Amino acid sequence: MSYFALVIYDIRDNRLRFEIANFLRQVGLSRIQKSAFAGPIKPSLRSEIEAGIRRIVKEWDNYNIQIYLMTSATYSNRTVISSGYIIEDDDKNLLI
Repeated sequence: MSYFALVIYDIRDNRLRFEIANFLRQVGLSRIQKSAFAGPIKPSLRSEIEAGIRRIVKEWDNYNIQIYLMTSATYSNRTVISSGYIIEDDDKNLLI
């Protein structure tokens, strides 16, 4: 059975938000909204994603990150309502 991970977050600090987004890209997830990443994964990768996020946020506070693991069938049953929306990757312009 194949799985999808959905990671959503609310992070106020630009630097932390950039680090989390960069990490999620590195593990193979794609940005689906400004504060959401999703992608197909093996179940074992979920624990790696969680451990990686915990490492990154270890010294931070004031954030909310949620990880959902679902079957591909569940993910494909989602409804997307969108028109002309382009995800601008603001993280590329972040100066650290």
